[in-house]
Amino acid sequence: MIRKTLKVFQVLAFCSFAFLAQGKQARVLKPNELSPTHRDIKYGSHPKELINFWQFDSDKPVGILLQIHGGGWMGGKKDEVLRPHQLKQGYHIASISYPLVNEGALQPAMLDSALRAVQFLRYKAKEWKIDSSRIVATGGSAGGCSSLLIALHDDIADPQSSDPVKRFSSRIAGAQVAGAQTTMNPFVIEEMIGEKTFGNPMPYKPFGAETAEEIMNNWGKYKELALKCSPVTHLTKDDPPLHLFYNVNREFPTTTSSNGIHSPIFGEIMLEACQKIGVECHLQYWEKNRPKPKVSRQDFLEKLLL
Repeated sequence: MIRKTLKVFQVLAFCSFAFLAQGKQARVLKPNELSPTHRDIKYGSHPKELINFWQFDSDKPVGILLQIHGGGWMGGKKDEVLRPHQLKQGYHIASISYPLVNEGALQPAMLDSALRAVQFLRYKAKEWKIDSSRIVATGGSAGGCSSLLIALHDDIADPQSSDPVKRFSSRIAGAQVAGAQTTMNPFVIEEMIGEKTFGNPMPYKPFGAETAEEIMNNWGKYKELALKCSPVTHLTKDDPPLHLFYNVNREFPTTTSSNGIHSPIFGEIMLEACQKIGVECHLQYWEKNRPKPKVSRQDFLEKLLL
């Protein structure tokens, strides 16, 4: 009876502490949730450029997993709480919000925010005990696409910048993604995946076009930006390892909601390109007879972060 009473008291105390820590406007955390160590820290000048940071308890610098939310670059929001087990892996975790199309933004705002988030983590490395050599990006769908863009993009560090954040490198140790788009070239998408993919506006709306027909009929106007936001465009032989996961079949639609925007063919495009130049790339998707990759998602992350 005493043990049971103590357990109830501990749960109530945890919830009360969580509420006070977040302020009276925040909801009460459940016993199996963790509030960020630092919440809504500005990493850039845009109002949506905010980062949540969960610190792993360590005396020395450790790696960090940067989470980028999905939503087609049009919607979605960053993580606000974590499960305790997520912070027992041996590395820090960060989650960012960024400008969205539904709020008036267009590319390359989302790409620029993702790159700056990496620079900001390096800027805070000493204060937050981050091992800058072990930064890995992860996310699903558009968040996965942004993660791949960070991993493959040239370094944007400007050592002479008056902005101290911009002086730091934007390069990372790798990316582990789910349902990620690897190209925004509408002609490649139409040919290799199918025009049904355009049932989702991600391949055209973030670039300012209202329809797939508009972006394709005026390709000269949109080409440079669309390719800039295509991860495979940036691939070079010195790029870090990638792990791509897709939870749908290669053939679609497999469900009424499937339109190809998360097709594993996106992964095949990246895998083939990586194999040609020797970049480590692992591809896994939901197909009965397809063998699993030699490296699991968890093993991939542990190799890069621990």
